[in-house]
Amino acid sequence: MDFYNAIGENYDLLLSRLLSSDRIEKYLTIFFSENSIADLKNQIINNEFQSAINTAHTLKGVTSTLGFDRLASDICVIHGVLKNNETEKAGILCQKIVEEYERIYKLWCNIHSKDGVL
Repeated sequence: MDFYNAIGENYDLLLSRLLSSDRIEKYLTIFFSENSIADLKNQIINNEFQSAINTAHTLKGVTSTLGFDRLASDICVIHGVLKNNETEKAGILCQKIVEEYERIYKLWCNIHSKDGVL
């Protein structure tokens, strides 16, 4: 709950979907270990736009499920931009997504290091 309060997202809504704090913790740990945001960034840099579309599509669902509403919204936008072949705009949006991801990841690490988890 401290993590979701720190990032400004709704923990209670997430808890109503995933039903337990243990499940939330499990899915967050998986999400942060998968590096999907880095994959998206690399796919855009390397002009692998079909792969980027697929990754963005997956990330839309994952970030929504995890209650990262701001990140999910930005990923939804980049998904549409990629589908419309707006490659320059995709690069700019990707930077915004990376920055938001880094912000929440740092808070995740900070809160977990205080708890002795990391």
